[in-house]
Parts: sequence; C-alpha cells; structure tokens
Amino acid sequence: MGALGSMISFKKNTLALAVASGLMAATSTLAAEETKKEEALQLKEVVITGEKIQRNQDKTLSSVAVVTSEDIRLHGDQDLQGVLDRTPGVYAQSGNENWGIRGIPVSGFDDQGPAAMNGAVSVYVDDALQVNRLLTHNPLPLWDMEQVEIYRGAQSTTQGRNSLAGAIIMRTKNPTFAPEFSVRSNVGKYGEQGASAVANGSLVDGVIAARLAVDYQTADGYIENETLDMDANQLRSSNVRGKFLILPSDDLDVLLTFARTKQRSGINAVAATNGKPDYFSIFENTETHNTLDQDTATAKLDYRLDDFWTLTSVTSGTWSEYHSILDFDRRATTTQTAPRHHEQTLASQELRLGYASERVNGVIGAYLGRFEGEIDDQLVNSGMVLLDQQGETTINSQALFGELNWEFVEDWQLITGLRWDHEKNSTKIEYPTDILGIAADPSADEDLSSSVLLPKIGLSYDLTDNQVLGLTWQRGYRSGGVNVRTRARHETYDPEFTSTYELAWRGNWLDRRLRTSANLYQTSWKDQQVSFLNLADNTVQVANAAESRMIGLEFSAEYLVTSQLLVNAGFAYNDTKYEDFVRDGVDLSGREFVFAPKKMANIGANYTFASGLMIGGDVVYQGSSISNFDVNGAREVTGERRNDSVALVNLNAEYPIGNLTLSGYVRNLFDEQYITNNQSDSLLDVGAPLTLGMAARYDF
Repeated sequence: MGALGSMISFKKNTLALAVASGLMAATSTLAAEETKKEEALQLKEVVITGEKIQRNQDKTLSSVAVVTSEDIRLHGDQDLQGVLDRTPGVYAQSGNENWGIRGIPVSGFDDQGPAAMNGAVSVYVDDALQVNRLLTHNPLPLWDMEQVEIYRGAQSTTQGRNSLAGAIIMRTKNPTFAPEFSVRSNVGKYGEQGASAVANGSLVDGVIAARLAVDYQTADGYIENETLDMDANQLRSSNVRGKFLILPSDDLDVLLTFARTKQRSGINAVAATNGKPDYFSIFENTETHNTLDQDTATAKLDYRLDDFWTLTSVTSGTWSEYHSILDFDRRATTTQTAPRHHEQTLASQELRLGYASERVNGVIGAYLGRFEGEIDDQLVNSGMVLLDQQGETTINSQALFGELNWEFVEDWQLITGLRWDHEKNSTKIEYPTDILGIAADPSADEDLSSSVLLPKIGLSYDLTDNQVLGLTWQRGYRSGGVNVRTRARHETYDPEFTSTYELAWRGNWLDRRLRTSANLYQTSWKDQQVSFLNLADNTVQVANAAESRMIGLEFSAEYLVTSQLLVNAGFAYNDTKYEDFVRDGVDLSGREFVFAPKKMANIGANYTFASGLMIGGDVVYQGSSISNFDVNGAREVTGERRNDSVALVNLNAEYPIGNLTLSGYVRNLFDEQYITNNQSDSLLDVGAPLTLGMAARYDF
C-alpha cells in the first residue's frame, strides 16, 4: 500500500505540475499576445535627421512636422503642396506659387523675383539644395518619397544662410538589396494624366544596390485663356532619379544620388472686374509659361569610426536653367512680353563629425559653398527688344558649425549650438539695350561680404517618461545681397536677423496611442530686408528698412483610436506686426505682414476596414490675410486688399487587391471659390476648384 500510495501521489503531483505548467504556458502565451497587441496599438516612433543629429521626434524641441511614406499614402498626397496645406503654421496656394512658414514668404520680403538666390526657406531633396524658382513653380511630386520634415522657425545654426523662416528636408527611399518593382498610372479631372515606376535591386550581392524612380505628370489645368482659346495653366513635369548604395566595408556606407527634373507651367491668375474674379478665365494675347530644367548630383559618405563617432561627408551640386515669358501688359490688345532666361549653379561640400552616446549627442562640421547665377531679362514690344538686362552673381560661403545635446543630470538636457558663417557676394549688372532709357543704373559692379555668429541655446526637462518640456533661444539669419530687379538701383543691402524664444512641449498619452506637440514662440526681427518704391526716382529698392515681431502657437495631435481608426488635428495662431516700417512713403508700422494668415487649422481621420479598404478625409482651414494696402494721394492707408479665408474638404480612398492597389482622391469637395492673391482690381490669383483623380499601382 505504501508503494501504491507513493505512486498515486507521484501521479497526482505530476498531473498537477503538468496542469500548472500548461496554465502557466497558456497564461504566458496570452500575456505575450496581449503585449504584442498593446505594442501593435501604438503610434510608431518617428526619427528625424534634418538637424544633423538623429533623434526621436518626441525629444526634438524644434517645431517640426514629419510626414512619413505611410502618412503620404493615408492622405493621398500627390505632391508637396498637399503636405503644406495641412501643416499648421504653413500657408500655401494652388500651384505652389506663393507659400511660406510663420507668415514669411519662401523667397523673403525683398521681392527679388525669379533671380532670387537668397530665399527665406531652404529645401533639400536627398541633401541637394533646390533652386528658388523650382520651389515656386513646381509642385514637387512625392513619388517614392520616404519622409518629409518641415521645420517651422529659423534653422540658421544647422542649415545656414537661407533658413530664416525654416527648412524642408525631403528624403526619398534608398536602395535595398531586395528586388522590388512597381508601376503606377493615374488620371484625373482637367486632363490630369501620369505614369510612374520604381525598380530596385542588387547589382553586387551585399555590396552595391540600386534604385531607379521615374515620374511623369501632365495636366491641362483649370484656367482658360479666352483670347488664345487654350489652356492657360498647363503643367508638364518629369522626374528621374537614380540612387546607388555602396557598402565597401561594414563601417562605410556610400550613397550616390542623381536626379533630373523638367517642368513647365502656365499662369495661375484669372481676370477680374472691379476686384471680382472671373472664374476661371484670363484674357491675354501671349501664352505665359515657365520652364525649368534642373540636374542634381549628391555623394554622401558615412564612416563609423567606432560605436560613438561617425564621420559624414556630403558633396552636392545643382544645375538649373529657367525660361519664362510673361504677358507684360496683361491685355489682349497690345503685345508686350517679358522673356527671361536664368541659369544657376549651386555647389557645396560639407564635412561633419557626429557623436552619439546615452547621455551626449553632438555634431561639429565645416561647410563650403559656391553659388553662381546668370540673368537675362528683356522687355519686348511687338518683336522689338526695348530693354535687355543682363547680370551675373557669384556667392562664396564658408561656415563652421556645431551642436551639443548633453543630459548633464537625469531628465535634464542642455542644448547648445553655434555657427560662424562668412559670405562674399559679387554682382555685375549691365543693360546692352535700353531704348526707353528707363534703367535707373546703366551698369553696376558691387561686392559685399559679411561674417556672422549664429548661437543657439536651450534647456529641456523630461517631466515623465512621456512628457518633455523645453525652452530655446536662437538667432536667425538671412544673407545680404544686391538688388537685381529691373528698373532698380542696383545697390547692396545687409543681412537680416531674427531672435526667437520658443517654448516646446511634447506629450504621449494612453499607452502611446495619443501624441501631442506644441510650440509657443516670440520672434523679434531687425534690419529686415524689404522692397519699396523710392518716390524720388520711381525705382524699386531693397533695404534693411524695417523692424517687426511675431508671436504664435503651433499645436498638433495624432490619436490611434483603434487599430483601424487614426485621427489627427492641428492648429496654428500667428500674430505678426511691423513695428517700424515706412514703404513708398506710407507708414505701415503697427500693421500685419502680407500673406500671413492669423489662424490655420486642420482635422482629419483615416479608417481601414477588415477587407483592406481605407477611406480618409480632412478639413483644412486657412484664415484671411492681407495681400496689399490701398493708399491715397497723401500716402495714407485707406484700406486693405485681402485674400479670402477658406475651409476645404478633401477625401481619399485606397483598396488593395493582391498586388494591385486602387486609389482615388477628391480635393475641394464642395468646389469653394476663393482668392489667394488679391493683387489688383483686374487680375487675381484664385484657388483650385474641385479636382479628383484615381490611380492604379501594381507591385511585382
């Protein structure tokens, strides 16, 4: 009986142990599955690189909006304008002709026109600086785009001379060693047609990979030239990009990028009678158009010296050629045209050393840049050249820069940065033809140079693991130059500077399903570059003749309600004021900036069904803004010309069927009519009407 009892007891214990083990295993499996579900039901972490220190967006104090390839798909974005439209703190208009950040135009307030080489916003695509004219006449398609980072506020410490208002860093997808091939065809309203393709794969297994992306788009546009009986704002755009990833060793990455862009666009204005627009017609006897060809080449080398140090070299070149013809008299009865031919070359070399550890992240670097521009602007009357202005500008730029992020005690981080920037500008202008004798200066040969220091300092505190609060101050900068506008006195003007205090807050809630971001800023501007009419000789001048300030707030939120529903919202408030500015003999002190909406907001949602069908939509609001001032004979402001406020509803959908994906979009669902540039009683810029399109993509 003792042996039998022991055997029974052993069997009971064994059974109990087996049951317990099974329960523990089942519990462990359920817990693991629950953990996976919790992990799956979280917003993805976003890593940014535009400030040259790789960091999580939740730890970044700069006011940056990040759009990933998934965001582009969820919103049905076709080009950069779609992204700008829904970014709080950024204003835009149809065709990208005029856009800006925090009320500052992409080209600045000095009105240098197509010849501008000193913009207020730097835009980089794969580390290649884009010429100003491409930014205002090309919608910058997003085919094969990996990520877009939009920085609101000065980025002068890291980006240098052309980033007083902010910067946009665009990064396309890099080559991988896995084979990939995709094609897409799209059609839409107003003659929209396009075809795109991407091919990716290994050339030498484990050593060299290549990626080729091609995109071609054409559209008739929605504006009709009634005089010529033709489409007035046609668009033709082709983009070809080749990238090569070379891995000579485990420590060295080489990325070569070559891109070519060809673009042609028409006019974005419509006729008006007593300030009331004629949707969507214009009456001119000249076909206005803008064409731009641009080539870029970039070589980026990353060499990992050890677990902490990385040496990076970026060599970049951009070559562009711009042609345009404008109906100068803007009428159907006379034939005065303004042909333009501009060429620009941008070349740069940057070498930087980066350090990354648990408590310290930093970068130091050196930069060399050379920018060359040639202009040939004419005024032609019935085939006769009345005025021909030719000129060339050479800008040499050198800089040393660095930034350090140091967690000096737990949860506290010190941010310091400094840039020394030296620039020399040499500009020559001449008038081979001036039949009317209207050139203010028959020739000009101007040189100017400047050296500036651009500091940045900040402090951040981790309130909790998911809440960060920080305060920064930095100096913004935009280089000086020479006034190159036709019929201007070609005189030099100095750099302009801003001083910005910014309070930043980043928060994650509900197990990282809700992400919030807010920035409160105050900017003081001195030696502001502005254009004005010199009443003494009726010439357009640029001078450091204004002081101003901006106070604003930018807020955004993203909420993953369920695994199928994602909601986002944003709001921006920007109060601008000229504190001291007299233009054309008119005192504008105390008035708002032009093209600076005070309020902007957006809200949107995307829902994915079990079948894979995704539908999304958003509402984007942009407040009214001033376009110009009405002035009487006594040089007193009697009124304001304003651009309309508008709320636009956009929809998009996507449905996968195996390797085939069908998608569609609707922009301006309720066909709102609104003015985007109230420039005169007879000519206005207006927003796009209801547009829609669909696309089919096949992934092999």
